[in-house]
Order: sequence, then C-alpha cells, then structure tokens
Amino acid sequence: MQQEWKSFLIQAGAVFDGDRVLHFGHPQKELTAAAAGSFMTDLSHLGLIALSGEDASTLLQNLLTNDVGEVNAQRSQLTGLCNPKGRLLAILRLFQWNANFYLSLPHSLLEAVLKRLSMYLLRAQVSLINASEQYCRFGLVGPQAGEKLKYRLGKTPTAVNEVYQTSSCCVLQLPGDIPRFQVVGEFNTLQKLWDDLSKTVMPVSANFWELATIRAGIATIYPETQESFIPQQVNLELTEGVSFTKGCYPGQEVVARMHYRGKPSRRMFLAHIVTDKWPQPSEPVYLADGKEGQTAGEIVAAQPALEGGYDSLVVLQLTSLEKGDIILGKGSGPKLTFLDLPYELGR
Repeated sequence: MQQEWKSFLIQAGAVFDGDRVLHFGHPQKELTAAAAGSFMTDLSHLGLIALSGEDASTLLQNLLTNDVGEVNAQRSQLTGLCNPKGRLLAILRLFQWNANFYLSLPHSLLEAVLKRLSMYLLRAQVSLINASEQYCRFGLVGPQAGEKLKYRLGKTPTAVNEVYQTSSCCVLQLPGDIPRFQVVGEFNTLQKLWDDLSKTVMPVSANFWELATIRAGIATIYPETQESFIPQQVNLELTEGVSFTKGCYPGQEVVARMHYRGKPSRRMFLAHIVTDKWPQPSEPVYLADGKEGQTAGEIVAAQPALEGGYDSLVVLQLTSLEKGDIILGKGSGPKLTFLDLPYELGR
C-alpha cells in the first residue's frame, strides 16, 4: 500500500488492520450508509499488477480465460487464470490505462500470480511489476455515484465494464445492482477526489465493498481456494469472464469441454447464514441429514450482512440441493438460506 495514501486516510479517520480499512471511526453511521447503498471505501487490500511492452497483449491472451482483444481504453473485463487442469488460480479485473495493462486481484494472491505469469515470459517483450504501491485505489457505490464522478471528472462510465480515464486516474464501472466504480490513480488526483466526494459520501469499511461483490454474484479466489474450481463452477462464464471463441490458454480444453459437451456438477449460489462465526473460504458445508463427513460443497467468500449474519457465495453439488437443507459445519450447524443471484444459472 502506498504509505502517503495510508497516512492521508488515517488523517481522514481510517482505522487499519494491516493494509485493510476496518472503519472510519463511526461504525454505526457507516453501517447506515452501507444499508442505504451509498458509500466509498479504500481498496488498497486489492493488489495491482502492471504489464507493459509490445508482447503484453499476446501474453495475456495466451494465459487468461477471456478475450483480451476486447480490452481497450474504454472497456475492462473480468477474467480468470487457470492451471493446465482448468482449475482457477485467480479471478482478475483486467484493464488498460496509459498504454499499459493492469490486473486487479486480492493482495493475498499477488506474489503467486506474479510468479505464475513470470513463468511464461521467456523471450517475450513484456515488463511485469507489482504496481500496488505506485497507485492509489478506492471504490464508490451509490445510485448517484456516476453523477458524482462526472461532476468532478467531466465524464464517467455509464455501463458495466466501461472505463473512463485521464492521464492521472482510471475509473471502472463494475457489476452490481447499485452502480459501483473502482477508481485507480495517482496520489494527488485521488486525494483531491476523495476529499471532494467525502463531503457528501460516507467512507466505510472495505468489507462493504466485498459484500457488494458477493451480492453481485462475482466470485473471488483466495489462497485457500486456489485450484479448487473450474470457471463454470463459480459462474465465471455467466459474469462475462470466459470467452469460448478465443484461442488456447492453460486449461482451455477442460473449460471448453464442459461448455460444449457437458454441464457442471457444481455451481455457485448466494446464501445467507445466521451465525456468529465468520465463514471462511474453503470451509465445507453439509447436508443436514447427510452421512457423517459427507460434504455438499464449500464456501467461496463471505462477508457480514447488513442485517446480521453473513452473506456468502458457496459452491454446491447440484444433486445436494434436491436432498434437503444445507448447513455450515456438521451436526446442528446453521442453515443456509438461499438468495437470488442477479443472473440466471442456466444449465
């Protein structure tokens, strides 16, 4: 995390746990703002990888699940990085800014993904660096978020995956029932933008951004779940993260075979869990009446829900849904109450 940015946020009231904002000194007011669907938050818990050079686009096209040819100065995309068996190593947000490509991902995966990408450099004319401390990042959510950014920047994205950029900042619109924007840029630009926006928008914990990601049905891969899922099992193709018409990439045969010749035996669902214990990535869930030790699936991600308990993305065996209630933990664990995803699961 850029230390100048961290110092600025601390002066603005931020309380940190490492490089993650816990709150801005007013947890109850922040909860109220999040419940109203209008807030802003630091995103320094997300890492940033920069790729530059004449072969950068080709390298990414040969490695990622989506068609990099569709990424330009006006459009970003969700995409995945798989191992040769088609298992996801990371889900990434890819965008282009000032002629470079950038990958946004959980900071906990950054070193592993850098190492994996470096394996494929060989003689490619590509520079690959950790840009997390080079640029600042924050998120803005709300029905009027786009208008607020437009008032200050002159223009803003108007649809999901659209990008607006200047030489000193880049604004990406991301999926969500409420308009959601990720802003990346130089310290001076983002400091001024944050100060202006915070006059009318409440800064809150980064957890509320992750909760919005969960409610948008967008999976996040963490170290605990690396190589656990193929893209279809976390609905990546349903959230515009997979191209079935591009060329080869590691794991492409597995992903394409599932698309054209079969159907996933597991899919990702949105669920609410009433519990005091935070469900963790890879934590198993069970059939309430199942045999001892028989798992029905596992947690992908979870965040505290506004009304209490936790909202979670969970990958389940489809056959388990026909056999009764699903619970977290064994025995008498809390039941999962399923909520609607913002897209159709299809076949």
